[in-house]
Amino acid sequence: ITVEYNNSTPSDPPTTSGTTYTGSSFNSEGAGVTTSDLVISDAGTILDINIELNATGQYTDALSNRDFKLISPYGTIVDLAVSSTFSGAYSLSATVFDDEASTTISSGSAPYMGSFQPDGSLSDFDQESMTGTWQLWVYSSTNSGAYNLSITSWSITVEYNNSTPSDPPTTSGTSYTGSSFSSSGAGVTTSDLVIS
Repeated sequence: ITVEYNNSTPSDPPTTSGTTYTGSSFNSEGAGVTTSDLVISDAGTILDINIELNATGQYTDALSNRDFKLISPYGTIVDLAVSSTFSGAYSLSATVFDDEASTTISSGSAPYMGSFQPDGSLSDFDQESMTGTWQLWVYSSTNSGAYNLSITSWSITVEYNNSTPSDPPTTSGTSYTGSSFSSSGAGVTTSDLVIS
């Protein structure tokens, strides 16, 4: 084995405390949003949560066209990584997003093996109930097949207790609906909504 190295601080190894729940593999192909759902039936109030991703693309910049988010059953959205984070990367290998990691994902390098702080804050999920449907949200900004990405595995590791979780958000107020409209060609299209 030949090893090239430097004197920088290495990434933290992944930690496995808590209970791990595994989602299904899926592909992100073409422009737009692709999601994968993970249903947790266990009950508990979240104290800490981490997410691990493994993904492989065919082209060197397959990740540079992707945004990754995790959405809780409460509808809370946390940015894991935005496309500007990844440069010249086409894979994630045992990449753990962990608020307690010492290195940010934007400071990491391919294949991003180890633990990294996400672009958002996973602590936004703390005190929510872990029960329900979690969603991994992946956005691609390109239609090129060369940038297709396979999420080969993903999982959530939750530390929790039996305390009463915070209440889920409620929608209050009055809704107002605008008219449908079409946008075609280059330029700006607008639609007005008058509230009186």
